[in-house]
This record gives sequence, C-alpha cells and structure tokens, in this order.
Amino acid sequence: MWKILLGVGLAVALAIWLLPLGEQKPLRFLGSYAIPTGEWTYDSVPVGEISGLAYDPVINVYYGICDDRGDVGPAGRLYILDIPLDSSGIHNVTVYDMTLLDSDPDTGGVQTYARKAIDAEDIVFTPSRTFFVASERDHEDRPWIREFTETGLLLREISLPAKFMPAEGIGVRENLSFEAMTLTPDEKTLYVTNEQALKQDGPTSTVDHGTTVRIIQYSLKLMTSTVTAEYAYVTEPIFAAPTDGDYADNGVPAMLYVKHVLPAYDLLTVERAYSSGVGNDIKIFGVSLEGAENVKDVEALPFPFNGNAVKKELLVRISAIEELSDIPIQPDNIEAIALGPKLPNGHHTLLLASDNNFDDSQRNLFLAFEIVP
Repeated sequence: MWKILLGVGLAVALAIWLLPLGEQKPLRFLGSYAIPTGEWTYDSVPVGEISGLAYDPVINVYYGICDDRGDVGPAGRLYILDIPLDSSGIHNVTVYDMTLLDSDPDTGGVQTYARKAIDAEDIVFTPSRTFFVASERDHEDRPWIREFTETGLLLREISLPAKFMPAEGIGVRENLSFEAMTLTPDEKTLYVTNEQALKQDGPTSTVDHGTTVRIIQYSLKLMTSTVTAEYAYVTEPIFAAPTDGDYADNGVPAMLYVKHVLPAYDLLTVERAYSSGVGNDIKIFGVSLEGAENVKDVEALPFPFNGNAVKKELLVRISAIEELSDIPIQPDNIEAIALGPKLPNGHHTLLLASDNNFDDSQRNLFLAFEIVP
C-alpha cells in the first residue's frame, strides 16, 4: 500500500489561491489532491466513483459513498477515508476501511445489494452516528432514501412524494434522480434534490436554458419523516456547446447545509456541467430559501418557472475553459461536497470530490477550501 501512496504522492497538485480582494467571497481555495484511475485499491477492490462525501468530526474521518452498481466491485460500498489537510492544502487521501450496505433488515446481518439494485449518489452522517444514503435508481429505476447504522445495517426507508416516482410522463428521469442530500446539525431537517427536472416539471438543461429541480424539505422526528416543503431551484444553462459528439448536461449533484457556518445562506449547491469535447464546468452557489414559494402541492411546475424560486449567488467557478475559471486547476466530474475540520483560526474547511467513473481519462480529484465567514 505504501508504494501506491508514494506513487499517488507524486501526482499531488497543491495550490494556494484567494479570490480577488474586492469580491469578498467566502471560499478560499487551499489545494487539491489527485489520484489517477487505476492506481487506488483497498483489499483488492478498486476505489473510486465517490459520489457523496460526509465528515465525522468525532473520529476525524470521511465517508465516501461509491455509485458503482456492482460492475467493478461490490454494490453499495462505503469507503472510510483519512484526508489530512491544513491551511496549505490536502496532504493525502487514504482508505481506512470499507463497509457494505445492508439491503434487507430482516436477515439478522448484512445482506449486500445485488448488481444494479443500488446507485448510491449521496450520503449524510448524523450526530446519532447513522447514515442517510440516497440511491438514484434500483432495478426498476426507482429512487430511494434509506438510513443505516455505522456498520451498514438498514434501519428504515424515507417515504418519497408520489410525484417523484417514475411513471408515464411523470417522476424522475432515468439516471437524473436524487444526487444531492444534506442534513441540519440538529438532525431535524433533511433536504434532498433531484439532479434534473421531473418529467412533468419541464425539460432537462440545454445551452439555451437551465432545468428546474425541486429541493424537498423533510421534517424528521424519531423514526418518522414528513415533507414540509418543496422549493424550485433553476440551474444555469450548459456552459458550452459540445465540440466532439453531441452530449452535454448540467444538473445538481451535491448540496450542503451551511446556515450555522455561513448565515447569509441556507445551502451550498454544486452545479456540475459537462460538454463533450470541452470538459467540465463546476459552479458552487450560496442558496437562500427565504421568500421561495412552497410548491409541495403543485404536481407540475410551469416552464420556464414563473414563481419565486430559491435565490442563489455564484461563489466559485472551476471551468475547463481557463479564462472562465476562478481556480487554476482543470476540473473533473465533481459530485460530492462536505464540511471538514476547523483550521487553527477557527474557520471550517470545505471539501469537494469527483466521481471518476473508473474511466482512465478521469481521476479521483479532491479540492479543499477554507470557509471565511
């Protein structure tokens, strides 16, 4: 393992960067750490496709959920990561352990997921030491949100509004479902967002317009959950037309509650765009829910959305088009965001991670920021 880590260390690219003084943005870039596809394994299992990231401040480790559906390794695997960082950047990323999630609470042990039965896209770690995991699809392309113990045992499933379940003309689109999820520190409110619009809420994103997704707000009490609100969130258009092929998209793959850290915003959202032949374009927005219309009882949203959507402010952009980027680094398929430990000055850190799709042209990329109140 040390030989692998030594090789990885040679691939590290660290940089310190501060947004222009006049902009007074609250995110200061600390550095990056990259591990090439194919150079990272744990117990003979390939490590990668990290689609969600959560931090445990008690034992100072991170949990990275893998969205491999059983094609490369066991389905439903959770990596336990050590990511030492400070004001000079990220110094290493190491796998401590790996947990497999349980698919059946009645077996008396962990019954692992069958191939294609899970597409885990995000994870939140609770102060009660459990996990919520969002899966984008199962065998029937139906999404789910479930709570697990630290050891991966299934505790319960969160009920989803009927309008999100896939059917003719309604519901989530295939592979564009629940990618983003976050929890308030008091464990009372869970937020979940679909990546691109429900079928009945309008089209997916194009270079001419964004897509309208819904932020679901759950009230959590003991083992019950209730949807108290849904808010419309309108993404940006795709940043550039494809130059090689015809594939391009933009959606919301990650979200983080930050009101207790950055009072000006309720959430941070990541919009991840890709255009074939051009590359990725990553935007981090500060989002305020105040004044947004509750669309929980609206079965189909108008397009373009003409109500009060959530307010958002662009904080950082990382683009394959160099002149558009705030950070001097080539982006990758960023799908995960998490709060990290505090720095000696008391400021929180923020981490982003990419899903490398186990593709040799991509890498496992980690980015660290200081949150400046």
